[in-house]
Amino acid sequence: MRILVISSYFGPETSVGVLRVNAFVKYWANLDHQIDVITMPYRGELPPGIKDNERIRVFQVSPFLIGGQQSSDSQGYAKGATGLKRKIVQFQYWLKRRFLCNYLDPRVLWWPRAAYVGIRQLKKTRPQCIFSTVPSYTAHSVAAVIKAFDKKSVWVADYRDLWSGNPIFPGCAPIRFLERMHEKFVLRSADLIISINEPLVAELRVIHGGDRFLTVPNGFDDGELEISERIEASVTKTGRKVTIVYAGSILPGLQDPTPLFQAIKELSEDGLLKQGELEIRFYGDYSALDDFPLASDQSVKSFVIRCGKVPRIEILAIQREADFLLFLGSKPVIAGIGSTTGVVSGKIFEYLISGTEVLAVRVTDDMIAAQMITQACAGDYYGNDVVKIKQRLLRAVHAGGAPKVIPNMSYLDQFKRSHQALKVIKKVEALVR
Repeated sequence: MRILVISSYFGPETSVGVLRVNAFVKYWANLDHQIDVITMPYRGELPPGIKDNERIRVFQVSPFLIGGQQSSDSQGYAKGATGLKRKIVQFQYWLKRRFLCNYLDPRVLWWPRAAYVGIRQLKKTRPQCIFSTVPSYTAHSVAAVIKAFDKKSVWVADYRDLWSGNPIFPGCAPIRFLERMHEKFVLRSADLIISINEPLVAELRVIHGGDRFLTVPNGFDDGELEISERIEASVTKTGRKVTIVYAGSILPGLQDPTPLFQAIKELSEDGLLKQGELEIRFYGDYSALDDFPLASDQSVKSFVIRCGKVPRIEILAIQREADFLLFLGSKPVIAGIGSTTGVVSGKIFEYLISGTEVLAVRVTDDMIAAQMITQACAGDYYGNDVVKIKQRLLRAVHAGGAPKVIPNMSYLDQFKRSHQALKVIKKVEALVR
């Protein structure tokens, strides 16, 4: 079967959303399907399994006007922005949160060109399946145009996050209504709508109706278990410093490490925690830390280390070696608008199989993340409970570190990417038939 994949994120990009589409493409190619990918320009080499794979072709399409000049090595125009560009990005995010929802996205300059390339490929190769994924607004718009030119093809729309009703960009009421109508119009011809868990699928079912839904969780690549085992055999912890690692982006307005910082502040001011006994290391896009006053507090900032971006194989080793892995629960930007109970960063799967204890802050009982951490036997969630966080950190400091955990693999096996890719392709093949 020939599959046309639409995703503005793909390939060398290391963000979690990319890992999902990369894995689908790799495993579908391993099942002898021919894959064409339309994405934005990227830097660096494609990952193993995709690079030099004769069944995979990648078309890099530049947006109108802004071309392929990203802020950093990522395909995101906001990631890694500094100086004036960061101020512009912050103003853009403010407009989207307060008024314009998911609109005012630079990728609006990408998707018409991507649709044009897709239509050309449609005429040349006649794919049986169109698979569109992150981000929903632009990727699904491309797929809807291509589907209009070939109604016989099966269109699968993959949601990692919501389009309308997205808790990150709630906007204002008139725009929220317009966005929902826009989404319903675009997705009316989708044959299958998939998302990462039941709460998100339930929300999508309310918007789009019908029975064309499938739950396909985020997960981890099968090979990462072998990598983790090799790393575990080679790691020897030195010294008595307790290390807390956060890997990935902090989304402004959605994620907030303040309860952890408050715990550090109180322990430090009470003389119960001294410099050199604990470090919180942030890797990836941590620019949003500047939005939290406590990160710059004199009694906190000496414990906060900003480490920058590192290669994926290196961050897996760092996660394995740490005492704790910090996971930040999400909250709506505006109270009462949008739900975050089903919002789960794909990063959590790396955490769950790492053997390192997960320290989940601002995660509460009603969140999917809390259930996953509990069932995986991988750590604990603390909500906003500063006292509980302080108690756990003190125990670790007094013990000279946190013991490794033994993940519940009978629960985690269901999240292997190979299983998920096979689940999707079997459904698609049934629809094609």
